Amino acid sequence: MCKEDMKDYHWEHKKCCGCQEGPVGPAGEQGQQGIQGVPGAQGAMGPAGAQGPRGLQGAPGKDCEPCHDRECKCCECYANVWAQPPQILGAFGAANDAVLFQFQNAVSAGDFDLSMMSIDGSVKFLKSGIYYINYGAEAKVSQPIPVPVPSFSFGLWKQNVLVPGSTLSGYTQAPGDDTLHISGEVQIHVNAGDVLKLRNASSNSVDMTPNTVGILFPVTVASLCIHALHCDVVA
Repeated sequence: MCKEDMKDYHWEHKKCCGCQEGPVGPAGEQGQQGIQGVPGAQGAMGPAGAQGPRGLQGAPGKDCEPCHDRECKCCECYANVWAQPPQILGAFGAANDAVLFQFQNAVSAGDFDLSMMSIDGSVKFLKSGIYYINYGAEAKVSQPIPVPVPSFSFGLWKQNVLVPGSTLSGYTQAPGDDTLHISGEVQIHVNAGDVLKLRNASSNSVDMTPNTVGILFPVTVASLCIHALHCDVVA
């Protein structure tokens, strides 16, 4: 028989005395949840995974549609003409008030008729479209020069109608002054067959004879540069 004081002995001692342990009691109620601990530091980023396979190729885009029964005109019309010999232009309205051009640089084939440019100053367009036009001219008022010295001006005429915004003026302060250079530029719509001229827009005749003292090469007294920005589509 186990004595009360044998409760402190090792279980093996109790067993040898034939003592038996009582049944386990019911579990007690769950205690309250403890305070959440502080989150740990973020771990280092792992190595990047292997690249996935390439996705399927998308459907091809739609090609540009042709013009079918129309001819699409590219904007490749250009011309550069210029004048070198001295010229005396009559006052506005005179038969010789237009600048005559004797030379040309790059001109796109089949886009302009320049056969009359050295005769009456005509530059004829063969294709319709919107054109950028730049011009320059060297001049002064012809002798005898009135007092006070008047200004002179140039402008562009299309089909004998002044192109708005193309008229610009120049002024020499004394009769013995050298020629003065003026330049202008416009963007206009032109129809096939239209004729363009650079004309004296002054009430006096103008002298396009530059002073060549100290000049090593011939002086260009006028130039005209034309470039198509948009060509009309022709059926």
